[in-house]
Amino acid sequence: MTKLPDKRLAWPICWEGVTLIAQSEGCRLTAYTDIAGVWTLGWGETLNIAEGMAWTQTEADARLCERLTEFDDGVAALLTVRASDYERAALVSLAYNIGLKGFRKSSVLRLHNQGRRADCAQAFHLWNKAGGKVIKGLVSRRAREAALYLRQTASEAGDSLAERSVGAGCSPDADPPKPLTASRTIQSGAASVVTGSLALASQYSPQVGQIARSLSLNPVVVVALVAILAGAVVIWRRCQQRKGGTA
Repeated sequence: MTKLPDKRLAWPICWEGVTLIAQSEGCRLTAYTDIAGVWTLGWGETLNIAEGMAWTQTEADARLCERLTEFDDGVAALLTVRASDYERAALVSLAYNIGLKGFRKSSVLRLHNQGRRADCAQAFHLWNKAGGKVIKGLVSRRAREAALYLRQTASEAGDSLAERSVGAGCSPDADPPKPLTASRTIQSGAASVVTGSLALASQYSPQVGQIARSLSLNPVVVVALVAILAGAVVIWRRCQQRKGGTA
């Protein structure tokens, strides 16, 4: 597991952003040249680093915290649209990697300031090269930064849920949909099966009786079947309305 810097320091961005940067940069306590041939030390520090330099872990962690504060201030000065904690951490991570000069000219900054959040997240992926070549590590880092940028805070997630509920015609105070068995229409349809059978059975005409007897059927049964069918139709229509959201 990649070691992380001291969490107790006064980090200017959320810990998720610090973790992303630390895991992407790694930490080496003696100076080395990175893939672009730049002398680097600690958690990816390149400012005033020269061959032969060395730090303790405490010095490396303190320098990262100090430099992230500088980059956070630099990014904040360029934003014209408010950024959430996660968005800001992702932007700082990119700026720390490509430099504030590159960040200032980036489509990532431009799209964020235009409020085009999804397009901004996609633009992170453009910064995946070093020395003119696509670098696997940068592809992975850009993907993590884009995911962090799109991550919702707890308050945002709550607002989004509330919006979806309102859009769906629901609210915390709304009555839940009634089950079909509690529907008045269903109940009336069922009642018609019983009452209709009795009413019609007592009032059937001699013609119906004659037709029923010619078919060797009980007239009462014929009328009752007609009433049952009528009630079933009512129930079927109610079910279709519920499925279509109109009842």
